Amino acid sequence: MYTVENKKPYVATYKEIIIGFAAFTLILILLYPKDLLKQQVLSEDANYDLSMLYLKNMLQNDPNNEELMFNLAKQSLRGNKRDLAYRLLKLLKSSKNKKIQQKTYLLSYKIAKEDYYYLLKDKKYTEAKKLLQEMRELNRFIILQHLYSSKDLEWLYKESLFLQDKQSAYFLIQKLLLQNPKVEYFQTAYYLANELHHYDAALNYLDMLIQKDSQHRRKWQEAKYYILYHYKSPQLAQAFLEQEAQKSTYWREKLSQFYLGNKKYKEAADNYMQLFSKSNSYKQRLYYWMQALKSLQAGNYLKEAGRLADKYQKDFFGSKKARIFLLKLYLAVNDLKRANRLAKKMLKLKQREKQQ
Repeated sequence: MYTVENKKPYVATYKEIIIGFAAFTLILILLYPKDLLKQQVLSEDANYDLSMLYLKNMLQNDPNNEELMFNLAKQSLRGNKRDLAYRLLKLLKSSKNKKIQQKTYLLSYKIAKEDYYYLLKDKKYTEAKKLLQEMRELNRFIILQHLYSSKDLEWLYKESLFLQDKQSAYFLIQKLLLQNPKVEYFQTAYYLANELHHYDAALNYLDMLIQKDSQHRRKWQEAKYYILYHYKSPQLAQAFLEQEAQKSTYWREKLSQFYLGNKKYKEAADNYMQLFSKSNSYKQRLYYWMQALKSLQAGNYLKEAGRLADKYQKDFFGSKKARIFLLKLYLAVNDLKRANRLAKKMLKLKQREKQQ
């Protein structure tokens, strides 16, 4: 039979703990090379508070061990010792070592983002909103103090978008473009510049997209025209349209609409007749001719409208739509002579149709 001796458990005094820790520290310093010592502390899982005391002692004599302190902060996170990690990072934020400071602030942001999602998960929305604002400030501080490397740029840029910090995102996308001028970055740069009302920059990005993104070229041209017309000047918008109209029917139609919108009725009519002359489609030619006549009528160029109507009346007399349009036009411009002749022709045509 086994018996257990009934002894009172021994409890070390505070003084004995301090002496033991000092002896432990001395042994480590004397027996272990610096790199091996660093490795031993980093692999320590059992007592984080003791490691913290040890690190503080080391840092008093060797400031370079801030690197060890930072690594322990990361390890503390993995071991769910977040309070220890926070204390370590708070100390390291005041480091004079730029690299340590940089890594500290970046890690602090990542921890804050994790905490933000924890708060959302626990439905602590007020605390989450407050933390999100702190994250914005931390993100801006990192950017303004340049506490990042080139490899962190894309991550910081995406975080700025996540935080809805458009100013920071725009600053970073410009740096990313210097590294890698790809279409995706030009697109984002354009959208951000436009939203921030940097229209000259937005136009520059659109010019690059027109060159690089041929699949969506029309889309970027439309965006350029919109900015020129609404935020720059009608003169610049017109110059753009006139240039593009030399190569595209689509843009010549846009130019005609621009002329009409700006009360340049004769120019609009001339432009529609250019489209008319280049088209082989009866339906399209009829449309352009009628648009030209409407433009002249809107500008009160009544004689010109009458002559143009007469010139192509025979070509489109077979269209009921054209006949009615012309009759209304002659009456609107008070050209009763032409209206009477056309009405007689229409009557004869109707009689022939009845006989058939």
